[in-house]
Amino acid sequence: MLYPIILALLVSLYGIYTIPEIKGWVGERVVRLFLSVLRDEFIIINNIYIPAYDGMYTQIDHIVIAACGIIVIETKNYSGKLSGSSRKKYWTAKRGGESAKVYNPIRQNSYHVKMLKDNCPQLDGVEIFSVICLASGAKVDIRTKIPITGPVGLVKVIKELSKTRKKYNKLQIREIEGTVRGIAIVGDSAAKEHKKMLTARKERFRRGYCPRCNAKLLRKRGVRGEYLICSNYPICKFRASNGI
Repeated sequence: MLYPIILALLVSLYGIYTIPEIKGWVGERVVRLFLSVLRDEFIIINNIYIPAYDGMYTQIDHIVIAACGIIVIETKNYSGKLSGSSRKKYWTAKRGGESAKVYNPIRQNSYHVKMLKDNCPQLDGVEIFSVICLASGAKVDIRTKIPITGPVGLVKVIKELSKTRKKYNKLQIREIEGTVRGIAIVGDSAAKEHKKMLTARKERFRRGYCPRCNAKLLRKRGVRGEYLICSNYPICKFRASNGI
């Protein structure tokens, strides 16, 4: 009698874990746990929102401030074998004979780095490093100079950067922290506003309007097929082939 109950419980837990939001939350908590082993010379900031384009926010999973500068970490709980280009919007994840498109975290994190620089001109000259952490231990077949690692390797990458690219003392590290925290938006209100604006953008796109400026979208044909472009171009440079 007990076995069916345990089996049903495990199936239910697995079903919950496969929900993207839950899976992502678990991955971030795993990485946060590993980052907690870093000592006093490292400052860790988890799960913050910073201002982005078009009145939006962008969420950064983890920031580590160290003697080398700022390390921006994008966490993904992808599994299977990942292939693709460091520049393309999507990668291909293959697992169990099936394949699916997943967001390219390198591109995502480059946007986070850019927004950090744009919001903090005081950081001009401070090195900002991008690191990708795959919490589920996926296998990666992608050519890139950006470190892609798991939670254990992440700590090693951070320590190595801090050791070989050392530029800042403890006082300077605290000053950098103050600058970053000065633009950070924390709490549930930022997350709710971020999701609300994303929903509104998707709805505008669905109705045929530019998600950025609300102008009419025009359908064009190029060498790679059809695409949508904002009628306000070149003032607004929104363009999409599949969606947002």
